[in-house]
Amino acid sequence: MTSSVAIGRCIDYEQSRVSEAVHKSLDHLGGISQFVKRGQTVLLKPNMLSAKAPKKAITTHPAVLEAVINEVRSVGGKIWMGDSPSGALKGIKRCWENTGFLDLAERKKIHLINFEAGGTVKRRIGDRTYHFAKAVLEADVVINLPKFKTHGFTLYTGAIKNLYGTLPGFQKARFHKCYPHPKNFSQLLVDIYKTVRPQLHLMDGILGMEGNGPATGKKRKTKLIFASPDGIALDAVASSVMGFKEGDIDAIRLAGEQGLGETRIDSIRILGEPLESVCFDDFVLPSNYLVRMIPQFLIKWVGRFIWIRPAAEAELCTGCGECARLCPVHAIEMVNNHPEMDYNVCINCLCCNESCPESAIIQRMSWLARRLS
Repeated sequence: MTSSVAIGRCIDYEQSRVSEAVHKSLDHLGGISQFVKRGQTVLLKPNMLSAKAPKKAITTHPAVLEAVINEVRSVGGKIWMGDSPSGALKGIKRCWENTGFLDLAERKKIHLINFEAGGTVKRRIGDRTYHFAKAVLEADVVINLPKFKTHGFTLYTGAIKNLYGTLPGFQKARFHKCYPHPKNFSQLLVDIYKTVRPQLHLMDGILGMEGNGPATGKKRKTKLIFASPDGIALDAVASSVMGFKEGDIDAIRLAGEQGLGETRIDSIRILGEPLESVCFDDFVLPSNYLVRMIPQFLIKWVGRFIWIRPAAEAELCTGCGECARLCPVHAIEMVNNHPEMDYNVCINCLCCNESCPESAIIQRMSWLARRLS
């Protein structure tokens, strides 16, 4: 069966415009009734990376969530909403508040689920054991609501990567430590995707992020909405809109090889806006994109001159220590209330970048890396 991806335009987050764009995108796919039936429990999984305001383009915008909530309610679905963001173990309420999700949930009377406290279900996949948030596997329908962003570790974050948040607790950090290479880590993401298998994916691309995402890139008015029952196809299309080539994103390629979705752009049915009309020719890709294209045997010789690594901006850092606390390999030590990085230990997973409440952890590059990026 041919995979379909609907592409819509929306100029801003004014609620009526967002609702219209979401409805139109779903209409191209047959409407919300194709995915949700009366009385079913629907789990909404937004991108709630950390406790950041919607205007920063780091998390799924509440206006998009509200539009989806209204769609689900129109066919009689019961709604849950949950995630496991950075800092959740320290207290998830601040994340709900800062992202605007708490206000939305109270207005719309949505049941918020703390994945950290709601119990887990163990799943064994190959030689790995995962503990999924119980609500994710108990819901009748999962709707995945990622954000249109680049990512300094996996290059792109979308439908597949957003489901990493279905794993609560410290296991996310443990997996980063055990699988520091993007290709191996991406296989974990594929494992998670094929276990959760959301019925619908809808991406907030109205305000996106380019450059060194997912938390400290540059926000950009991209004015797009993507929707599809095939998250692999959605990621293939959305990443190509940014300017990535087929095969660039490990998770998309691996998922396609395992038959989990369509990765070939010419085999995907595009609905709504024509693909060629929404592609960017100047979207800034992560700094490590071209660096990763260098053959490994050359990296061995020029590695001293080509590097991209996290560093703390002194003027932004408040010395909270969150980066050190969440580093999976303990490569950060707080010295005089300032994070010091041990680059012999650092695996460049960007957990520090994602978790910093002040967006003070940036990605610094050597002179040669800047020339290649």
